[in-house]
Amino acid sequence: MTKDLKKSQQNVEQANIDLEQRRKYMETVLRNVSAGVISVDKDDMITIVNRAAERMLEIKTEKVLHRPYQEILKPEHMVMVEELLKELEKSDHGFVERQLELNVKGRPLTVLITTTIINDDEGHDMGMVLVFEDLTQLQKAERAAAWREVARRMAHEIKNPLTPIQLSAQRLQRKFGDRLSEDGEVFHECTKTIIGQVEVLKNLVNAFSRYARMPVTSPSLNDLNEVLVDAIVLFQDAHKEITFEFQRGEGIPKLNVDPEQMKRVLVNLLDNAVAALTIGAGRIEIKTSYDPSQHRAVVEVIDNGCGVPANYKGKIFEPYFSTKRSGTGLGLAIVSSIINDHHGQISVTDNEPRGTIVKFELPVPEGDTEKGLYA
Repeated sequence: MTKDLKKSQQNVEQANIDLEQRRKYMETVLRNVSAGVISVDKDDMITIVNRAAERMLEIKTEKVLHRPYQEILKPEHMVMVEELLKELEKSDHGFVERQLELNVKGRPLTVLITTTIINDDEGHDMGMVLVFEDLTQLQKAERAAAWREVARRMAHEIKNPLTPIQLSAQRLQRKFGDRLSEDGEVFHECTKTIIGQVEVLKNLVNAFSRYARMPVTSPSLNDLNEVLVDAIVLFQDAHKEITFEFQRGEGIPKLNVDPEQMKRVLVNLLDNAVAALTIGAGRIEIKTSYDPSQHRAVVEVIDNGCGVPANYKGKIFEPYFSTKRSGTGLGLAIVSSIINDHHGQISVTDNEPRGTIVKFELPVPEGDTEKGLYA
């Protein structure tokens, strides 16, 4: 009997060890999968939040774990959850899949959410698990590719007739401008309008062409501060009435970037910041920094201008979306494309109490965090 009890105890201990190993293994798997995973038990308590969900939704596990989800979610997100739960109750398959547009701390996020009911072996309700897949970058890439094809075709179709129209108007002006005494002024004004508007169309077509044929990125190790300083000096000389302040971050490793494209990014961002300064003498700050925990260099362009409306923040980097009357809507789309080509991220937030912060982050090459530093 003693031997049997000892053997049973050993079996129980081994079973517990096996269970603990499986639990640790599952936790490791959940921690490292790219999809966000959140589980909620039958009492609506949050029981699991993996790293991807933390990063995607910008939450801290220790602040939400073992708390009812109703206490965590914002009212607008609660409405979405209630709709999901209603669909889940009607579902015959025990799961619901939906694509949702979220706003996480001012950052637009498109996610595919799969909500699944969890039952044990006896069929008892154990809660549900939510799996989040971030589709934001994928959708941006698909839209950018589609818009580039549209731009290529538009540029091809529009460009050909523009020069003959402009030359014909100029010829009419030269030949008949002096002969029409009474209607000469009207004739001159009309032909001038035609020539001017054709020039506007040419500029638009050139913008289409540039967007459709973005140059291939040629990255090399560069000092980020030195890459950016030329564009800043250019704007300081051109806009004496505006205060430009460049705060150079220290200890930033050299980055694999295309210097010409990075200058193009900053020129576009500074141009938008200048345009946003509706007040006479504004202020624009350019800050660089290094986040060693994320191995990323960060650049911020901060202005105290008119700001960006909340409903525009999700569209501002899309092609042909512009808040300027004379804008083509391609400047920030090109900026976003360049940052994506460098495997970075770009975002726009409010500058309190007034203005806008445009921030982009660029990855630091592996193995370069301890070398190539500069102040």
